Amino acid sequence: MAELKLTAVSKSFNTQAGVITALSCVDLTIKEGEFLCVVGPSGCGKSTLLNLIAGLEFPDQGRLLLDDSEITGPAADRVLIFQEPALFPWLSVIDNVAFGLKMQGGAKQHRTARAMELLDLVHLSAFRSSWIHQLSGGMRQRVALARALALEPAVLLMDEPFAALDAQTRDMLHEELEMLWQKTGKTIVFITHNVREAVRLGTRVLLMSADSGKFVKEYPINLPRNRHLEDVELVKIASVIRDDLKEVVATASGRKGCPNG
Repeated sequence: MAELKLTAVSKSFNTQAGVITALSCVDLTIKEGEFLCVVGPSGCGKSTLLNLIAGLEFPDQGRLLLDDSEITGPAADRVLIFQEPALFPWLSVIDNVAFGLKMQGGAKQHRTARAMELLDLVHLSAFRSSWIHQLSGGMRQRVALARALALEPAVLLMDEPFAALDAQTRDMLHEELEMLWQKTGKTIVFITHNVREAVRLGTRVLLMSADSGKFVKEYPINLPRNRHLEDVELVKIASVIRDDLKEVVATASGRKGCPNG
């Protein structure tokens, strides 16, 4: 089970410019197996949302629950994947994937078998002995995804994981992530600036305000899978969200947003 529930969650930061509100009395339920995408202007609090769910930060007010258990810190049931994969350059690909299992005390034979299974899943088994510097950006992100899945988390938290990749590689990883989500049934919370990417991947898209720390609109995405960025209906929905995003930015023009994305 992996239902997330945020109740009246608020988070602010003290800065030289004063107190900045990242999240303000947010109520949000993320259902088990949902692929939730969150979009919004830069600095509106999207990454703060992920950090709170990951247990890396704590709310000033409110509660965060994972299946009725309060989130009080980081745990293996929630794994955060960043834009930069943060792999260990001194370890081979397979040892990077198996690293979390090693830290958990798993037997070497089990670690190796599980790592190979996941490398097969992300189509990197032929590179199991390679060093990280020998991989492309897209391949590194696939290694990071395999490493996250090795811990068998209930929830994957993804903070603009494909933003630095070229369009062709990003399209390929969209397909692979969608396939992995369909196979594993993981709950995914995915942050992106790319509206079309959000519609391509999500079962639901949420739009954040520029400066109030709130969600202002919700868009259920009922398009059939597998989707493509060029699909006419996908483009129509993305256009609506993009127009709403422009309005959010225009409304808050000249105001400062929240730190940490």
